[in-house]
Amino acid sequence: MKKIVLIAFIACVLLVKSGSAQLLFGPQAGLSYATLTGTDLSLSPKPEWHAGLLFDIGLGKHFSLQPSLMYSKRGYKYDYETYVTTIPNTDTITTYTTASVDAALGYIDIPVLLNIYFGDHKGFMLNAGPQLSILLTNQSVATSKTTISTTGGTPQTTEPEKETAFKFNATDISLVAGIGYKLPKLLLIYLRASTGFGKVQKDKTILKDGNEGKNFTFELGLALTFGGK
Repeated sequence: MKKIVLIAFIACVLLVKSGSAQLLFGPQAGLSYATLTGTDLSLSPKPEWHAGLLFDIGLGKHFSLQPSLMYSKRGYKYDYETYVTTIPNTDTITTYTTASVDAALGYIDIPVLLNIYFGDHKGFMLNAGPQLSILLTNQSVATSKTTISTTGGTPQTTEPEKETAFKFNATDISLVAGIGYKLPKLLLIYLRASTGFGKVQKDKTILKDGNEGKNFTFELGLALTFGGK
């Protein structure tokens, strides 16, 4: 899937160089709202942002290819608890580990979308396509503490609260789909969602029961488009 995204991006560049397509390009920026799917975790998303460079390669009056190169911030918080029960003698000992995860991630996103315009390369539009995301920065932290309860008694803290770095996978492949509106000149408005195919979190020191989750992100933004024939 990663190869497909990169090949599509290269094909877009070659198409423009061949002179057979109209090229628009310009900056884009907007708000991002990220969370995880496929998990039992109760997340609190943090509004973030994205910005980059957009290209629009015309393929006739109603179609275009739209590759982009963006930096995207994503973040969320959640609390997570695991426990282990043992019976060494006659007592039942339950060890609880509680973690508060604060995820702060920065990705390089490379979406390659196919646009379908209702007008002549303008007006309302639909788009969809693959996206390759490369993890560039990870400032995520897990604050954890451990307590022990003996035979149902009140949990007692066994060690001080500590902070550790929280690990994520280096790449992700997503499917992106959205809607937008392109004015006859300059301005393009878009709203889209992306859903990842792979597990995102990989920190097994805390997540031990398949709650890694998959990326799911909403983006609302504006782009300025220059160029054209």
